[in-house]
Amino acid sequence: MKPNWRSAVTMQRRVVLTFLSLALPTVAWAAASAPQGGYSALPLKAPLFDEAQVLVETIALNNWLLANIQNLNYEQMKGPREHLYYLIDSRVKQIYAAEGQVIPKTPDPLLEILFTWPEHLGIFGGAQAFNAVKAPASKPKTPSTTLPKGMALTLDKDMLSVRSDLGWSLEVPYYFMIWNVGDRTVTGGPRTQLVALSTGAAKDKSQAGRSQATLMFLYSPESSLATFDKYWAGQLGVDTTSAPVFLGVKKLQSYRAVDEATKLHKEFTSWAEESGNYAVAYIGIEGTFEWNRPHFLDFLRSIQAGKLRPNNTLH
Repeated sequence: MKPNWRSAVTMQRRVVLTFLSLALPTVAWAAASAPQGGYSALPLKAPLFDEAQVLVETIALNNWLLANIQNLNYEQMKGPREHLYYLIDSRVKQIYAAEGQVIPKTPDPLLEILFTWPEHLGIFGGAQAFNAVKAPASKPKTPSTTLPKGMALTLDKDMLSVRSDLGWSLEVPYYFMIWNVGDRTVTGGPRTQLVALSTGAAKDKSQAGRSQATLMFLYSPESSLATFDKYWAGQLGVDTTSAPVFLGVKKLQSYRAVDEATKLHKEFTSWAEESGNYAVAYIGIEGTFEWNRPHFLDFLRSIQAGKLRPNNTLH
């Protein structure tokens, strides 16, 4: 029988309600002059859960995962994985509201519990985040997720960095959910290295009322920009003959598509550099899409590569 994580966690909440009588630990953080590597602080408001809810939900989800993690396939991990990162996002926003930074200098017990689970649920960078927030007495974690050959993931302060031997790198805040890192030649398309991740959470216009936005980085050392662009824009369902939106980042322009029925918004941009062809897609449900869009622009700024080719045109 498929584990019903939602109903089980609801029962766990009832068990742990007594913890509400306990005050959350008082934590002292050092001042941070540039939290999350310069990424905008605008989306660091309005956590989905308050502090009491984060406490109860963290204990309940932790207990459920302890009992069920060994029996979950990747598809069954989707719901618990998203809920885990809703809790991580709320806790990080609470820390930022209190102290002006997103990673505590003093270990945070709730973040330590939450970051116990990402790599068990197929997420990259969870071990590095756990080691950054754990208590000194807790045993450090070794990453269990496997990156493609020639790619590496590291944590510097509050930023996760993904790098490739082919010459590119990118950075995202440590609480973003990196759920795919790949290197493959796609059927009917070019060899592509990709990084797919979810941003922070926000309220949206879906039935669930909340979601994360998606960022997808794409790179190919092969083919022309026109071929690369046509393939990936087509895969993502974005018409690059529509009116462009100028982004104010690296002289880039993007193209947009909206599914009116689902309220799903998509934005796609691509460019060429000496090291190859690049593209970034930004996708989110209405509400989440707008809330997290500053981090789409920050993500573009974080990408490091070679110089632009002479006389380069985007499309």
